[in-house]
Amino acid sequence: MIESARFPARVAAIDAGSNAIRFVVADFPGPDRYDVVHKIRQPIRLGHRVFTHAELDEETMEWAVAAFRRFRREIDALGVDRFRAVATSATREAANRGVFLDRIREESGIVLEPISGAEEARLVHLAVRSRVDLSQGRWILVDLGGGSVEVSLVDDTGILWSESYRVGTVRLLETLAEAEGCHDSLRAWVGRQLQALTIPPPEGYPGPTAFAATGGNIEAIAELALSYVDPLNLALLPINRLDAVIHLLTAMTVPETIHELRLRPDRADVILPAALVYRHFADIARADQIVVPSVGVKEGVLLDVAADPARHATVHSPARTGFSAPAARPTVPMPGSGSAGSPPTGPPG
Repeated sequence: MIESARFPARVAAIDAGSNAIRFVVADFPGPDRYDVVHKIRQPIRLGHRVFTHAELDEETMEWAVAAFRRFRREIDALGVDRFRAVATSATREAANRGVFLDRIREESGIVLEPISGAEEARLVHLAVRSRVDLSQGRWILVDLGGGSVEVSLVDDTGILWSESYRVGTVRLLETLAEAEGCHDSLRAWVGRQLQALTIPPPEGYPGPTAFAATGGNIEAIAELALSYVDPLNLALLPINRLDAVIHLLTAMTVPETIHELRLRPDRADVILPAALVYRHFADIARADQIVVPSVGVKEGVLLDVAADPARHATVHSPARTGFSAPAARPTVPMPGSGSAGSPPTGPPG
């Protein structure tokens, strides 16, 4: 419980998503306030092949295990007090996830925890509540990842309704590529996949309602639409600006978005399907703008660990834990490491 938590505390979170793996360390002077002191984003696409072949491929696992060894060294070097590592749809759906989780535990000492869509929604609500005043009405929260989208109706008391849909940006791309003979354009394909995705109708929750979206793609979309987004403050994205971004992206190839819009390769190929998903839910919610709080699962994990230390791993140093992450054995080079250029979009097929 919060009363038993000791502050100040240094907390770490790992979010092993379907499109990237994120690591963040933050100092908590108290349970509700924190300052980020270190963060790493590894463009490792765990969802590659999982959504079409039901398994993590060997090269992707090698990259991921190497990333976790690095995270463990950072945890030890930075004197982290406690941490939690979570994995979302790609890992929880992979038939060989047991092998993957065992390798991470054996080589880094980190227990990676596959979480449900409901737990993802809870963590996102925690994060958004720390940044947004939810007391003035009800909110639709849409958290879009590479493998799934979590949609919730919330207020300041908690989650009133939530649903996790197996529609994510990487899943959309890879299932389209696997649909041999399918002549749909990307927009038509995404539109077909979104037809069954819905939320409670607005008349079902009378009163003021706002719409907030989380995930790396909505932050990138807001930057394109508004030219600048302060990650420490809320951004307001008008729907007509979102439509303008969709129009722009539809007219460009992925290489053009990389070179002309300066998007990372692993963002450039998923940003258009992401924009279409956000637009779908904004239309259902009858929203005229989207609040972009620039937080997500990893910030929710930080807050969760800070508030309830008894449930999460505690570690101060290799000497105290008796574990030292192996650093010497050769590994597959980490994507994006040792180069100032753009990282690859994921492991080769």
